[in-house]
Amino acid sequence: MEKISLSSVLLFCLIIPFIMTYQIGPGVTPYWLFGLIFALLLFYLILGKFKNLIIWLLIILVIGSAYISAILVRHRTAPNYQAHDIILQLEAAIRFLLEGKNPYATTYFNTPLELWHYSDKEVNPALFHFCLLPWYLLFSLPFYFISVSFLSWWDGRMPLLFLFLFVLFLIWRLMKSYPEKRRLFLTLLAFNPATLGYFLEGRSDFFVFAFLFLSWYLLEKKKYSLAGVSLALALATKQSAWSLFPLYLYYLWLKSKNNWQLMIKWVIPLVFVFLVIVLPFFFWEPKAFLESTIFYLSGNAPHSYPIAGYGWGMILRNVGIIKDKFAYYPFWIWQVVTCFPLLFYLLRWLAKNKTVSCLIVSYGVLTMVFWYFSRYFNNSHLGYLTTVFVTGYFWPKNEKI
Repeated sequence: MEKISLSSVLLFCLIIPFIMTYQIGPGVTPYWLFGLIFALLLFYLILGKFKNLIIWLLIILVIGSAYISAILVRHRTAPNYQAHDIILQLEAAIRFLLEGKNPYATTYFNTPLELWHYSDKEVNPALFHFCLLPWYLLFSLPFYFISVSFLSWWDGRMPLLFLFLFVLFLIWRLMKSYPEKRRLFLTLLAFNPATLGYFLEGRSDFFVFAFLFLSWYLLEKKKYSLAGVSLALALATKQSAWSLFPLYLYYLWLKSKNNWQLMIKWVIPLVFVFLVIVLPFFFWEPKAFLESTIFYLSGNAPHSYPIAGYGWGMILRNVGIIKDKFAYYPFWIWQVVTCFPLLFYLLRWLAKNKTVSCLIVSYGVLTMVFWYFSRYFNNSHLGYLTTVFVTGYFWPKNEKI
C-alpha cells in the first residue's frame, strides 16, 4: 500500500457529504450504488494503480447519477420542481424563438417560470426580462432537438452536463504531465461543495465558465485566434465574462511583443464571432435587448433585478441609505472607484508574470470586486469564484513569453 495521497483524502471528504445530502437515484437510492461508491473510494485509497480509471468512475457514478436523477425527478413531478428559474426561462425562451418570437421582447407569464416560487409577496422580475445573452440560447438548441427527438421532452440542464464533462476532459489533457495534481484538480473542480448544489439546479455559471476555460486552454496552446473565438462565445453568453476582456487584450499585447498588427489579427475573430451572435438579436428589437441584458441588471429598467446577496448593496440597505431594493442606485460610482485602480494593479502584475494562470486569477479578483460593488453578489457567484481560483491555482505555471 502506497502512502495515502491528498486526492484520496479529498475524495472522501467531498463525496461522502454530497451523497448523504443529494439524491443520487431517481427514486430511493439503491444501496448497491452506495456500496459501489464506497468500494471505489477504498480502492482509490489503497491501490497504486488504476487511480485514473477510478476517479472517472466516481465522477460518472456520483455526479452523473445525481444530475440525471434531478432531471428525471423533475420530469416526473412538475416543470418547476427543484430547478433554478433560469432553466425554466431558458426552456420558454427557446420555445419563443422557435415560434418566431423575440425572447428579449416578451414576458414570461403563462410559462412554468410563473409557477417558480420567487416570493410570497413580490413578482419575479425575471418574468419581464431574459437577461442572458444569445449564445446561451443558440448553444442549447441542438440539445433541445436531440432530446425532443428521442425522449419527446428536454431539460435545460442537459447542455450544462455536457459542458461540465467537456471541462473535465480539458483538465485531463492540460495536466497530463502532472498526474497527482491532475487528479487533485479534477477532484476539487468536480466535487466543489461551493458549486455542486447550484450546478444541480442548473444555474448558468458553469455554462459561461466552460467557454472561458476553453479560451484559457487554447491560450496555453498558443492558438490565439481560436482562443478569441471561445472568449467571444463566453462574452456572448453571460455578462460575468466581460471583466476578462481588458485583461485578455493586455495579455495578447504582451504575447505580440507590442506588435499591433499581430494583436489585431488575433482579436478580429473574437470581435467577428461576438457580433455575428449578438447583433441579430440586438437589431431585432434594440430597446428590448438592452433593457433585458443591460438595464435590467443595473437597475435602469421598469422591472429591475433587486439589490440582493452579500455585497455592498446590502450594507447600504442595512444602514438605511437604500430604501427600495428595486430602485436605481449608482453602483457604477463605487465600481469605478474600486475597479479602475485594481485593474491597473492587475495589469502590472500580469506584465511581471505573463502566464495564463495569472490571467485567470486576475480575472477572478477583478470580477469579485466588481460583483461586490454591484446590485447583487449572490451565493452562486461566490461558488463561481471558487471555481475560477481553483483553476488559477492548478494551471501550469511554466509558460514563457
